[in-house]
Amino acid sequence: MTTQKYDLRQLKFDESVRVPGWMIGVLGLVLGVTAGALTGVAVRNMVGDEPIITGSEAAVFYVTFALAILLDVFLLFNFTNLSVSVADRGFEFRYGVFGKSFTWDQITSVKATDYRWITYGGWGIRFSTKGRRAWSQLGVKRGVVIDVTEGTHARHYFISSKRADELADALSRGIGEPASPHDDEKPAP
Repeated sequence: MTTQKYDLRQLKFDESVRVPGWMIGVLGLVLGVTAGALTGVAVRNMVGDEPIITGSEAAVFYVTFALAILLDVFLLFNFTNLSVSVADRGFEFRYGVFGKSFTWDQITSVKATDYRWITYGGWGIRFSTKGRRAWSQLGVKRGVVIDVTEGTHARHYFISSKRADELADALSRGIGEPASPHDDEKPAP
């Protein structure tokens, strides 16, 4: 399977699949409430003459809220955008610092389909039974399923895309096969 019979410009596909705005608002609200609570407890005379908590309880409180803020910022920077790209070297998808890439000879089939969150147990980077994996974005109902070979393992990946049919066509051209019919996802064998 080679890509030489195709113009490499045809293989080009780039997409940024962003989380819905309301979810960024929720993460921002959590960050704001966390920071506000930390500030309210830390500042004396705001609620009286003494802080609400002192001693070891205060240390636990500050550490817990600091970790909550760090977790919220980590989620905000790493899971609000799923980057998907197809190029002459293969297929790559990435959530912040987490990413996967496959060369054309690793991909065995491609299909555009709807996402069934129950199959994978939610959204985000998901691991399910029978070698199924998902890189899904909340609020995006479609994507592509690719069957790949990773070493000696056969895997079944779902990747969210707002332009699933275009992505499936680009991937199909890359592996040198016509696009599969766009139907509902069937479990991996």
